[in-house]
Amino acid sequence: MHLAELKHGEKATVLGVAQGEAYCHLCALGLNAGAEVEVVRTLSRRTVLIVRVDGFDIALRGETASTVKIRMESAL
Repeated sequence: MHLAELKHGEKATVLGVAQGEAYCHLCALGLNAGAEVEVVRTLSRRTVLIVRVDGFDIALRGETASTVKIRMESAL
């Protein structure tokens, strides 16, 4: 599953980021393996996602978010 597939309010754990143009940028923003992420808002018909990582909100294009592989948090 990829970050772009999450819906508002859903949380997940990052498994990794695909190598490519945005790899270093995403890692610098905290989207590293093991990081917990939450979608806090979607804009422009899901072409932009606002995700929370380590207490910071980050805007990502849907195309970029699709390079981040995640594992959904299990419901308690």
